[in-house]
Amino acid sequence: MSLVRKLKPDRNITGALVPLSMLPIFGLTSLIFGIPIGLLTLAVMVALIGLFYLYVFIRTWNVFLLVLSADCAFFVFMLVIASGKLKDTEGNFMANPFDSTEFALAYFTGLVFFGFVIIFLTLTRRLKWRGREIFELAAEPVEETGNGYTSRPRPVGKVNYSPQQMRAYTRFCSSHLIALPYSTSKNITLVLVKNSEEFGRLLGLSGDYRDATWVNFDVDGEVSVHIAQKDYLDYRQPLAFDQLCTSLGQVFIDFFDLYDKGEGVRVIDRLDDLKISVLS
Repeated sequence: MSLVRKLKPDRNITGALVPLSMLPIFGLTSLIFGIPIGLLTLAVMVALIGLFYLYVFIRTWNVFLLVLSADCAFFVFMLVIASGKLKDTEGNFMANPFDSTEFALAYFTGLVFFGFVIIFLTLTRRLKWRGREIFELAAEPVEETGNGYTSRPRPVGKVNYSPQQMRAYTRFCSSHLIALPYSTSKNITLVLVKNSEEFGRLLGLSGDYRDATWVNFDVDGEVSVHIAQKDYLDYRQPLAFDQLCTSLGQVFIDFFDLYDKGEGVRVIDRLDDLKISVLS
C-alpha cells in the first residue's frame, strides 16, 4: 500500500478545542463563584459531552463510544462528590477532597481504568472517523489532474442488492465510523466524516448533509457521488474530478462486495494499512 499522501496535512484542532475550552470556563467560574461552583460547572460540561457521545452511539451503533459516555458519567459523579467535600454544612470552603483516602482511591482507580481503555481504543482506531482514509483511497488510482470541480452529483455505477443487504452494509459503515448514513424511502446516503468534523456534522452545525461529500445508493441499485468543494480543495493537487468521483464510488462498491461476502474485516484492514494518524 502506497504511503504517498494526496491530502494536505490535517490542521483541524476542533477535537482538541472542545475539551480544552472547558478549562477557562472552569477557571473563570471558580474565580467568581468559588471552587465548588466551578466544579459543578465543569461537571455540567462533562455531562453534556457524555450525552453527545451517547447520541453518537445511538446514531452510529459504535459500541466503543459508550466507553466515552461511561467515562464522562464517572467523572461527573466524582466532580459532584468533590464539590460537596469542599464545603461544610454552612457552605464554607474546606479541605482538599483528595485528603479523603476513599475519594482519592476511587478517583485514581477510575482515571487509570478509563485512561488505559480509551488510549487502547484510540490507538486501535476504534473511535476514529475514517473520512481521511476514504479520501486517500479514492485518490490513490487518480494520477491525472485538471477538468475542474463541479457541484453536480455524478452517477458512477450500479450494484445489485436487496434492501436487507444495504441496511446491513449501512450498519457496518456507521458502526465502524466509515460514513454517517442518512436514509429515506428511496435512498441511503453515506456521508464522509473526517476526524474532528463529527461535532459539526452530528450537531447540525455543518449545514445540510447533501452539501457534504457522500455516496448515494438508491432503490434501483444506482450509485452516485457528490464531493464537497472544501474536500476537493483539501487535496494537494487538482485531481481529475470525474476520475475522483468514480474512484470514490468504487471504494464503497468494493467495500459492499467485501462485506457481502463476509469479509468486512478486510475493509478495516485496507483503512488501517494507510497508517494515517489516529488523531487525523
